[in-house]
Amino acid sequence: MDILIEKIMLIPDLVISFAPRIILALAIFFIGKYILKRVMKITEITALKIPNIDRTLSSFFVSTINFAGLAAITISSLSALNIPLGFLATIITALVLALGFALQGALGDLASGILLIIFRPYSIGDEVELNGTQGFVTSLSLFSTRMKTMQNIEIIIANGDVFNNTIKNYFAFETRRLDMNFGVSYDANLDKAIAAILTSADADERIMQDPPPWAKVVSLDESSVTIQLRLWCQANNHRRIKMDIPYRIKKALDKANIEIPYPHAVIIKKEA
Repeated sequence: MDILIEKIMLIPDLVISFAPRIILALAIFFIGKYILKRVMKITEITALKIPNIDRTLSSFFVSTINFAGLAAITISSLSALNIPLGFLATIITALVLALGFALQGALGDLASGILLIIFRPYSIGDEVELNGTQGFVTSLSLFSTRMKTMQNIEIIIANGDVFNNTIKNYFAFETRRLDMNFGVSYDANLDKAIAAILTSADADERIMQDPPPWAKVVSLDESSVTIQLRLWCQANNHRRIKMDIPYRIKKALDKANIEIPYPHAVIIKKEA
């Protein structure tokens, strides 16, 4: 009991002895994080002013600086506690070896992130399909890619999963082709129907005229003749045109008295 009381009596002296080191370590950590945040902001602004550097590369630089900066701040804070760096390095090495299998995925994501920034299959702001998920890229960091879907849902995908699967970039080229099918009745005047469809396309300023819109009969189906409209537009207008053009073509076909067939049932009653 006397030994326990003696140890308890030593606590105030230990607190007084270690308090300056703890305060210094905390000061280094929080001040370091504040400085790092400022450095990241300045780096992002400066990088965007450099020619040939876009938001994607700027975001990657900021992510790298954040990762390296946090590591430096942590080591500096531990050094302020008089923890020998050699001893700390030994502990880190042992942890890395012990968790080697668990870290394989993270190291793979890191390597994939570096390859993604080198080959640049997509940039921030592009509409892409990654690992079966479609959305707009909001950031590319060392370990993951963030996307926002049309439903305003954030999707985070590990870079390893991105790099090892098919990447679809809908904004890879400035222009895209849009194909849309419209069915008309077998009794319809096909020349008038094609003319009505092309007139609707020509009236939209977002649709390119070089190459010009194209409309032809592509199939004879069970209850309708299918006319396909092909047009070219800027990649960022593709979705809007796809939503707008059916309404215009429906109005144009109605005006030209072109029937659009639809499934319907005919009930025949037999007299007993």
